[in-house]
Amino acid sequence: MGFSEKMRESLGAEGTRLELRSTAEPLAAGGTGTIELVVLGGTKPAHVHGVILRVVEADRFWVTDDGARVAEEHVGSLDDRRGLTAAWDRRTMATRRIEVDRDVDPGERFEIALDVQIPGECRPTSVSCSHTLNVQADIKGQIDPTANIRVTIGATPATSTVAPSDEAPDETPAETPDDGPVDHSVEVPAEA
Repeated sequence: MGFSEKMRESLGAEGTRLELRSTAEPLAAGGTGTIELVVLGGTKPAHVHGVILRVVEADRFWVTDDGARVAEEHVGSLDDRRGLTAAWDRRTMATRRIEVDRDVDPGERFEIALDVQIPGECRPTSVSCSHTLNVQADIKGQIDPTANIRVTIGATPATSTVAPSDEAPDETPAETPDDGPVDHSVEVPAEA
């Protein structure tokens, strides 16, 4: 075994992976929806203690050549917009830990239905405001895997959608375990 193989093994780089899929339920600020988390076993057995679900909002602003910050709503009133560079502020709107407490064998695949609670203070998605759901698994002995999915939050459920992010894998249907999905939710206050 070479150095790079030993390093990957020590870091758990070939461990359990995550995929997220939408169930096409609309999402609205102050509402709830469901996404499917697919857990894929790696090359060694692992134990998933839980997953942490984060709702992240990103707001666009602009920076001038001299480093001054310009708010999105003020850009249209500028006479000269040359030299402006877009930047994003990201903030975690909500964090929730969901207990899983399940072993994952090498190559095993199972799904967990995650209820997503969108905070009422989330702004509607627009050109200058985007939203991402981030899921991170708590697995001892390996780098904690993560997955992301972009969501559209509208003022009403009819204008909201969930769309896979660019990193999302193919949409092949997964098998469901005989004992059904596991969801033992524990609320965690949002990070400041």
